[in-house]
Amino acid sequence: MNKDTSNKPSFYQRGASLIVNKQVVPLIKKITTLGRNLKNDLVFHEALLSRDHAEIVLEGEQYILYDKASTGGTFVNGKKIERCLLNSGDLISLVNIQIMFVNNNSSLVGESLGVTQGLGGLLNED
Repeated sequence: MNKDTSNKPSFYQRGASLIVNKQVVPLIKKITTLGRNLKNDLVFHEALLSRDHAEIVLEGEQYILYDKASTGGTFVNGKKIERCLLNSGDLISLVNIQIMFVNNNSSLVGESLGVTQGLGGLLNED
């Protein structure tokens, strides 16, 4: 049981996460569901959110966000979507819930934990 893990990348270097209210939620399933329904992977207690609002699907090595015919719509970087390929740093909006998608970028995860408003500065790479 003495496996050397020192050369293995950390979870954030090889996986994807969602950042919601300063909390990092790793995407560990092929399909991650979002909505009010208690059966969802991420449950939000927001009256305007649909029961089964959206889902994030790992397709190959890419994460795709699907709106599930929600009443309020699903937005990525301010644009309403039905289906969208997610890129690290994308801002997902479900009604008034803001979620940042982070993929293979540990520095972005660390920076975003201290942000309470406006994520625009994180999207610019200097």
